Amino acid sequence: MKLTLFFGFLIFFIQSLEGNKQNSTIELVHVFFRHGSRTPEEKDLYPNDIYGYKTFASVGYGQLTNLGKQRAYRLGKLLRRQYSDFLGAYNTDVVHATSTDFDRTKMTALLVLAGLFPPAEEQKWDKSLRWLPIPYHYEKHIDDFVLRRPNEYCPAYMKELKRVLASDEVQKVLDDNSNVFEYISKHSGKNMTTLADMFSIYQTLSAEDYMNLTLPKWTSRVFPGIIHHLAGKQCEFENHNLILKKLNGGRILSKVIDQMVQKANRTLYPEGRKMYLYSGHENNVINVLSTLNLFVPHVPKYSAAVFIELHRLEDNSRAVKIYYAKHISSEPRLQKLPQCEELCPFERFLEITSPYIPINYTAECESDALLD
Repeated sequence: MKLTLFFGFLIFFIQSLEGNKQNSTIELVHVFFRHGSRTPEEKDLYPNDIYGYKTFASVGYGQLTNLGKQRAYRLGKLLRRQYSDFLGAYNTDVVHATSTDFDRTKMTALLVLAGLFPPAEEQKWDKSLRWLPIPYHYEKHIDDFVLRRPNEYCPAYMKELKRVLASDEVQKVLDDNSNVFEYISKHSGKNMTTLADMFSIYQTLSAEDYMNLTLPKWTSRVFPGIIHHLAGKQCEFENHNLILKKLNGGRILSKVIDQMVQKANRTLYPEGRKMYLYSGHENNVINVLSTLNLFVPHVPKYSAAVFIELHRLEDNSRAVKIYYAKHISSEPRLQKLPQCEELCPFERFLEITSPYIPINYTAECESDALLD
């Protein structure tokens, strides 16, 4: 008898929980992703690197490799799988793609769009090509105050970052890993003294590794391992506190929130807009995760992506879901915001993120140039 009552109560309890869950409909999606894998950048090469200009001459420094192009295209196909029913076929209103002013991010934007929107039958313009040309947008590097690193235009950010990097906390990381810095300095020929140095050499080794180049034997003791860990610490310290988060990723998050509010109020133009794509770099992915307090120190892999979804619930309220695709071969994982549910009520989402939203970006950056 007691067992019957127990199971009866359990079924009632589960049904009650299910009854409190509302079905939701996606209304808008923002996607931030890193470009596909690339060749090393010239500024990151180290003196004893066994690969030089001749290795990368056919492609150029900092350019997408063929594998990188494949990864970007696969990200587009992943997005198609994730949002096929929501997006439908391409039209000019449904998506807006933005890139930073780099060849690799522009090419990545094109490739993601190609994977995301294969042409419908009536959109095919060449029977031999399963490709639909779709535009993307970008600001000149010098005029990009949203996706570009604030180091170059936000004095208040740089002042605070320098203070953080000179702190006892950072010095302890350096002291605790002094043997690692000495080891890499000896073998790389580069004087390694900062976490930024570690991030730089990680970028080169990672790029060469993705190109299936054989790395020097000395790297096996430290790569990816401790080098990735310390490079991730640099990324963490760049968003270490409220000031840095607000002046770094807060700017783009404010745009996301504005567009969500407009969508909920039915004032977003065009009315049929369903998705915003941002083709950027590892720092763009990091900055978004950091302003959401979801960043765990690491360097995002090529084509890693963050999805921010606005949902409409049955009672006509709104909620937010966030996914992170760490790797192109893995399914996006649903993230849980601190102090909120996985399906986070929109009002609560606004409360959580409000400390990181700049009110007057130009003034808060202490900039002589107009940034707003």
